[in-house]
Amino acid sequence: MVMSMVENTEPGMEKPLEVESLVPEGKVSFLDVMKQRRDRRAVLAVVPSLTLGIMGGAVLPVAWAFSVTGIICGLLIMLIVAAANTYTCDLLLKQAYATQTYDYETLALMIGGRKWKLVTEISIVILLLGTLIGQTAQMGEVGTIGLDAISPNLPNWLVGSSGRVFMVLGTVLIAAPLCLGKQLRQLEYAGVIGTSIVIWLLISVVFKSSREDLPAIRSKEFATVGFNNIGDVTQAVSIFGFAFYVQPIMMPLLVEVPDGIVGVKIVSYSMRIVVLFNAFIIYFLVGFFGAALYGQATESNILENEWLGGGVAQGILNLSMAVYLCLSVPVVEFPTRHTINGWLPETFMKDRAYARQLIITATILIFSLGMALAFPSSSGSVLVVTGATGVCMVSYLIPVVNHFLLYYNSSQIQKEVAETRIMPADMEGNRSIVDSRRTRLASYSVPRDPGVGPVMKNLSKNIILPGIVLSVGVFCSIAALTTL
Repeated sequence: MVMSMVENTEPGMEKPLEVESLVPEGKVSFLDVMKQRRDRRAVLAVVPSLTLGIMGGAVLPVAWAFSVTGIICGLLIMLIVAAANTYTCDLLLKQAYATQTYDYETLALMIGGRKWKLVTEISIVILLLGTLIGQTAQMGEVGTIGLDAISPNLPNWLVGSSGRVFMVLGTVLIAAPLCLGKQLRQLEYAGVIGTSIVIWLLISVVFKSSREDLPAIRSKEFATVGFNNIGDVTQAVSIFGFAFYVQPIMMPLLVEVPDGIVGVKIVSYSMRIVVLFNAFIIYFLVGFFGAALYGQATESNILENEWLGGGVAQGILNLSMAVYLCLSVPVVEFPTRHTINGWLPETFMKDRAYARQLIITATILIFSLGMALAFPSSSGSVLVVTGATGVCMVSYLIPVVNHFLLYYNSSQIQKEVAETRIMPADMEGNRSIVDSRRTRLASYSVPRDPGVGPVMKNLSKNIILPGIVLSVGVFCSIAALTTL
């Protein structure tokens, strides 16, 4: 297992372990990355795709969540959840670099063995399929609201079927064609379009709320500190907890960037831009200004409130947001396909990789669409359950457990590397690979620095902080489950 570095990858996505990537590399700053045209281009491709993936339909209920928690508590919860997700993303990237792996599933295999890999895969699939079902249902809801705003007298089969027509059309005409790509970075232009639509929503919300002088704040209906109803508060916490997860979408990008520390840094810096800048600012502005206008009348889907005076303009905005939700589906489908692909026998359509991809993609989309059509009004419950279970596992529990196993030299790969013996007759290349692997893994394990200061620093960084982050994830999950 030690010598096999890539398992469970998309056909045609295998990334060979290159000798040059084994050369020890120093620190790589953001400026270092942006100086190189190849690396800068990679960041500019990754950021829009990740932005589209992280927000999805999560931007729609944040204003309601703010109206419930209040200004200070809403901002504080956002800061904690965003920081916790950024931390676990960096943990996963650090682990991938140490173990020289290129996706979440193989990382789990190297650290915890096949059973841990299966637990990780199941968690990823539950989370992502739940997200896809929820987003598909949201397509219908948002599209119906848009058409009804343009013309209230449309046929009942079009607007009175819980949005089922929009679900089918959006999946078949927009989402499915975009799912045909082989790499996540190919969705960068869809990400730019989707982000532009969200920015239009953002501008509309900020402009209308500011023009009316933030009435809910002046009337104190939008409180500085909320928490009037514990049930609503726990639901708001679950919304914020679901809004920032990006780990399973981020990890497959490692195979699409340059090898070694540079590639890890490209993904890390891109992730930070998306989580701490793009998503955080959009969530905060939409949430704050939306709640500042409507107060307790803020709807759980912000598009149900009026932003452009109603009528055609409001309808076009809503329909554009429906298109945005369609564009976000492929970003979630890609890592789902990536994981499910590893469950199929290697001999299945071995020489027809693209046909294999089409079968997996069609299965995922048909399943998600079928569930959304069967339960069109249950998107909220689906997102709550998958968020409570999948997000806790994929975004918090698994990264932290991986960390502790590597830190205490208890991972599968550390045990196998320790037992590996390179005989003189072996190839020099194999010796270099094993030596490099030992060096990287040793940098992750428990340090032997003497003195109280270094010991306390390592205790805080490698034990207390991961424990706190795990507690945040468990708290968000329990909060979500209490809303059912």
